[in-house]
Amino acid sequence: MSMSINDQAFFSENITNVNKMVSKILVAMDFVPVLLLVLTKLGLFNVPTEFAAVSISYSVVISTSFNFLIRSHSAFVQKISMYLGVLGIEGFIAMMGTSTNIGVYICYGVVPIICCLYYNRHLSIRICVMSYLLMLASLYVKFTNGAAIFDMLDTQTFQKAYLPVAAGFTIEFMFVFLIVNFLSIRNHTTLKHLISVIDDRNGFVQKLRQSKDEFQKKNSELKETQFKIIQFIAECLGSHDLFTGSHVIHTRTYVELIARRLRENGSYKETLTDETIALYASAAFVHDIGKIHIPEGILNKQGKFTREEFELMKSHPEEGRRLLQVLPKIDDGRFNEIATEMAYCHHEKWDGTGYPRGIAGKQIPLCARIMTAADVLDALISQRLYKNPKSIDQAMRVFLDSRGTHFEPCIADAVISLRDTIEKIDRDYKKKESEAYKKELEWWNNYHNMMNVKR
Repeated sequence: MSMSINDQAFFSENITNVNKMVSKILVAMDFVPVLLLVLTKLGLFNVPTEFAAVSISYSVVISTSFNFLIRSHSAFVQKISMYLGVLGIEGFIAMMGTSTNIGVYICYGVVPIICCLYYNRHLSIRICVMSYLLMLASLYVKFTNGAAIFDMLDTQTFQKAYLPVAAGFTIEFMFVFLIVNFLSIRNHTTLKHLISVIDDRNGFVQKLRQSKDEFQKKNSELKETQFKIIQFIAECLGSHDLFTGSHVIHTRTYVELIARRLRENGSYKETLTDETIALYASAAFVHDIGKIHIPEGILNKQGKFTREEFELMKSHPEEGRRLLQVLPKIDDGRFNEIATEMAYCHHEKWDGTGYPRGIAGKQIPLCARIMTAADVLDALISQRLYKNPKSIDQAMRVFLDSRGTHFEPCIADAVISLRDTIEKIDRDYKKKESEAYKKELEWWNNYHNMMNVKR
């Protein structure tokens, strides 16, 4: 089975981790000859100084070389280090085994077992065979060095003594080989299964992520389409009313601006999340949707309304609520709820003197209280058929005087604190819309002149 990039990363990291453990064994190996010399000096052991010196030199060279190599981030160098480390330990054990005073026979099986930690069957088998050969060579040297002690000076007697011992160790090492081979096969099978499971899981997760991304993309596209439709409705309403088209665009900006300033000032921080503010701004597009049921002659009348006309105009919040109640759900219905509250309550006042219900204070939804401020702000500083725009300072005076009556105090404060920003935005809007406004105004003036002539 071919390995994925993640699998290769796992094995590379595992080699690095096991190499770190082997490094600690090699460093500990440096102290063994020193310990043997100390025990010899104390009369508890008998190791020649020359043998100890050679052992120390060997262990220091191997451990230093190994520690130098494993600092490399190269996977190839880490593999070379893997072989150097285990062979270095096995060579040290074999060297110790050549001494007639040291018995390290069980240690020959330790290194092949360590190799199993690398999850590399080829490495385990190769090191197992090398360990066996090193053990036979070490025993041969031990018997050669100990021939005089065992009174085996002639070759024939030596062979008779060495061969049975070598045969016995061979049988013992066969068990080591079988254990190592079993562990290697088991590890290989287990890892193969784990890799298969992980690959299946990764494949499932990848498909799940792709599905999630596609869903989010489609959901985002759907929301974008929905809000474009809302914007289109607002623009259609603008063709019905000279001022409503630009008015909803302006108030959308002011709603977002006021909401963010409220949050900055510490008001309604938990409610005014980025998502909620975005919904408020989008819902501002349709706060005057009820005006679509108001006759154009009234909407674009030159001069003030009669009492009857004003009463008819006052019906647009109720008409707006009625229209938005049949709007298909957008954003799980949150947009619909906010848009309906804005359309229905944006003419209510903080002190309860507004319409259509005359509710007061926090009975008025927060979105509508913010919409009220944005609505009045734009009406004050924008041109109308029946009036010229007020200056920014005059508009700020209205908000100051109406703080706590028409507007919630913190909302009035937010608007006043945004004076300079509002002035810049208003200047940009007027510059951008002046040409289109002139043409539209001229059309409506001609319309009213024609209606007056007919009368």
